[in-house]
Amino acid sequence: MNIKLENVSKKFGSKKVIKSFTKSFHKKKYAIIGDNGSGKSTLLQLISNLTTPTDGKIIYSHDDVEIDKEVFIKKIIFVAPYQKLIEELTIKEFLKFHYKFRNSIKDPFTILSEFGLENFENTQIKNLSSGSEQKLKLLISFNTKADFILLDEPTTNLDKKGIAIYTKTIKKISKDKGIIIATNREKDIIFGETEIIELI
Repeated sequence: MNIKLENVSKKFGSKKVIKSFTKSFHKKKYAIIGDNGSGKSTLLQLISNLTTPTDGKIIYSHDDVEIDKEVFIKKIIFVAPYQKLIEELTIKEFLKFHYKFRNSIKDPFTILSEFGLENFENTQIKNLSSGSEQKLKLLISFNTKADFILLDEPTTNLDKKGIAIYTKTIKKISKDKGIIIATNREKDIIFGETEIIELI
């Protein structure tokens, strides 16, 4: 699957955050970097169809055949620190709910320990630390069958152990997927294998 942005712009009020951006994304690794306010998160939200462009066009295709947005949405997974989960659910309940709608790569309950969550299966999300909640988001992003994984500031709220989990996991799973990371944190990026897109 490919994602192509053609002269895409995004305005909020009178402020143009993204200006005439053109780029094709394939199944490889990308990092969108730039200062705060440069439009990294906005661009990632545009790519993932969470917001629509003010101008320009976004084309989703598979084997050079354009596909509908509804089909595309089922082929990506998007994770961000500001993304709200259903706080009243326990981790166990949330995972069962999520995988009613998406296919898992592995049984999620067998990999809780890989994300340091094995002791929180019956804990409500609202009672998790911000770090544990971010680990849960990373678990579903890495364990959901998808052509593209889109990560906005993926190591936010993670301690050193959490960052090590992120780094180890993304290296294992990223060979056959497109991964697009929006970040200004050097540790989020796998250098040498990642195409850097800098927003100014």
